[in-house]
Formats: sequence, structure tokens, C-alpha cells
Amino acid sequence: MPIYKYEAFDSEGVLQKGSKDAGSESEVRQYLRSKDLFPKEIRTSRFTQVKIDGGEKTRKIKLPNFIFHKTISIKILTQFTRQLEVLLDATIPYDKAFQLIIPHTEDSGFQSILSDVRGRVVEGGSLAGAMGMHPQVFPKMYVSMVRSGENAGNLGTIMSRLANYYESQERLRSKLKGALIYPAFMMVFGLAVVIFMVTSIVPKITSIFENQAVALPLPTRILTSVSNFVVDYWFLLIFVMLGFFLGISSFFRTKRGREWKDKMELKLPILSKLRIKIMVSRYCQTLGTLLKSGVDLKTSLEISKHVVVNKIFVQKLDQMIIDVNNKGIPLSVAMSRIGYFPEYVHHVVTIGEEAARVDELLEKVSDRMQEEVSSLLEALTTLLQPALILVMGGVVGFIALAVLLPMLNMSQILQ
Repeated sequence: MPIYKYEAFDSEGVLQKGSKDAGSESEVRQYLRSKDLFPKEIRTSRFTQVKIDGGEKTRKIKLPNFIFHKTISIKILTQFTRQLEVLLDATIPYDKAFQLIIPHTEDSGFQSILSDVRGRVVEGGSLAGAMGMHPQVFPKMYVSMVRSGENAGNLGTIMSRLANYYESQERLRSKLKGALIYPAFMMVFGLAVVIFMVTSIVPKITSIFENQAVALPLPTRILTSVSNFVVDYWFLLIFVMLGFFLGISSFFRTKRGREWKDKMELKLPILSKLRIKIMVSRYCQTLGTLLKSGVDLKTSLEISKHVVVNKIFVQKLDQMIIDVNNKGIPLSVAMSRIGYFPEYVHHVVTIGEEAARVDELLEKVSDRMQEEVSSLLEALTTLLQPALILVMGGVVGFIALAVLLPMLNMSQILQ
């Protein structure tokens, strides 16, 4: 029997090297899986020997990225999906396509998982089934669409839709981050300026007034007290701030904290409108993509709700799923009962049901919602910029007033 040399990762991310005599590469993969090892590379040795008991432990190499985490980078998954789409469109078989993609995958953890998926496909398993063994990498939506594409024989088209879906979600995520960059910069820069003035400039100026036998104005006394506290007890201030943020973070991780956060997301003026639009856009795009890929409505509804992170919204979606799947209520009517979907969404879905084009129109609704999100983000950013300028101007103005008032009083006394 030939001797196969292998490299595989164990459950702790440690690289194991060894050799195994087996009749085929498939047997080696089965052996590695029985040992809870993820194969990275399997190759045939030039020699034939008696049976060897397996591999020996070698140097430790910790996986740098996601293999044992819950999720992976959307960018990595999108890139893989695009590559697989191109190769499948060129009528290249699954195993050959994976063989071409794996060496060019930069992330070692993802490379190992793709190698395991390829091994399962070579052994005769379905691609969807092999991907389903790694839910931390391939979400339910991804696996369901791949399964639908395999059954319909249009996997290349399905991979294209998946890549488009993830690219669209990434664009929306980038818009949200981009809208927060300038306000965040303004807040950090403004806070740094105020801290510098309070700790460095103000003490030098107020020390002049304290030597004068003149009663200081109230703003000056307040500024002096704040400056002295910050300079003398800065470590205590940092400790209190860290404790505050850690306390808030811990509170939001509790059940009660998550419930409170979810309620605030749906009740705060303006921000709740933005949050609901984002969730509705993601939900409609996911549902439309699944339906367009041939996934049945019942499964699509169950999978789509997982893109909504607000538990209150999810509870409403669960009731909608019951209305559609168990009571036979049309999707448009069930949506109208929730209260979170805009009215025009109900009308569009109603038209889609009558024309049997729900999947297509849901994607159009998602595009419309993303445009509204972009417009709302621009409006909020436009309003936030002058608001931050006013706040910073007020703080700096108070400091200037506190410094100038004693000077004016002293000039009047001298006159």
C-alpha cells in the first residue's frame, strides 16, 4: 500500500505532520477526520513501508485568523465565491476548481477548511453538504443556495448571486462606517483640544488670578475647579471612565441589557427610522436572493430572519412566518401585520404575488431601501456636523469667557 504524507490542524490550531499507509487519499481523509484533524495537504510518498501508526506532533503553528472562530471576513468569503463562480462558468469540476483556489487563499484557516470541503466532494459528497459541515464559515443561507444550485444545475449562477449579495451588504456596511468617521474624528479631536487646554493652558492663566485679592467670577471658579480636579485626579478620572464603559458593555451583554438596547433601537427618534430601514433592506435582499435561487418560501423565511439582529423584530418575523406557513396568509398581508415594513413594501410584494415575481421585486425593494438609507445617512451627517461644531464652540467659548472675565474686572478696578 502507498504511504501518504499529510499536514493537518488539530482542534487547538496546532499543525500536525505525519504519514499513513492507505489505499487512497480518501482513506487518509477519513482517518484524519476520525482524529478530529483538518487536512491541509496530503501527498503520496515515494516509498512503500509497513503500516505506520499515524503522525507525530511537531512544531506549533497557531492559526492567525478565523478557523475556530464563529465567523470569517466577508471579504474573504466574497473573494472565494467570485473565484468559484468564474471557474464553474468555465465548466471546471468542483474538485479541480477547489484545487486551483486553495493555493491562492491567503488565510491558512480558510485554506484548511476548503481542503476539507474538497476532500468530502472527492469522496462523493455534495458541495452543500460539505460546506454545511463548517457552519462557522458558510452560513445557512449560503449552504441552502448552493444546494439549490446543485439540484438545478446552475451553481455558477447561484455563486454569482451570492457574491453580488455579499458585495451589496459590504457596500452598505461601508456607507455606515464612512458616515461615522467624520463625527468620530471631530469628537476625538475636540476632546483632545479641551483636555489640552484644561490641563496645560488654563492652570497657567488662572494661577495669575488666584494671586490677586479679587473675587473671581463664577465661570472662572468653575473652570478652575475642573482644571484642578483633572490635573490632580486624572488617574481617578480614567478609572471612572473605564469602569463606566465596562459597566455599560457588561450590561448590554446581559439579557435585560440586550432587551433594553433592542427597544431603544426601535424607539429613538430618527435613529430608529434608520435602523429599521437597514434591517428591512437586509431582510428583503436575503429573502429575494433565496427565492430567486430556487429555495422554497418556508425555508427562505426561516433563514432570512437570521440577518435581523434585533430580537423584537425577530419575534415579529416569527409571527409572520407562522401566518404564512401555518395559516396560509399571503406574504404581503403578513408583512402589513408586523408594522415595521413600510407601506410601499406591502404594495410591491402584493404585485409580486399576483405576477409571480416576488423574488425579483423584493430585490428591487432592497435596492430602494438602501438608497433611502444612504440619503438618511447623508442628512444625519449634515445635521451632526454643525451640532458638534456648536457643542465644541460652546465649550471653547465657556473657557474663553472664564479666562477673560477676570481680566475685564481687573481692568475696571485699575481705571
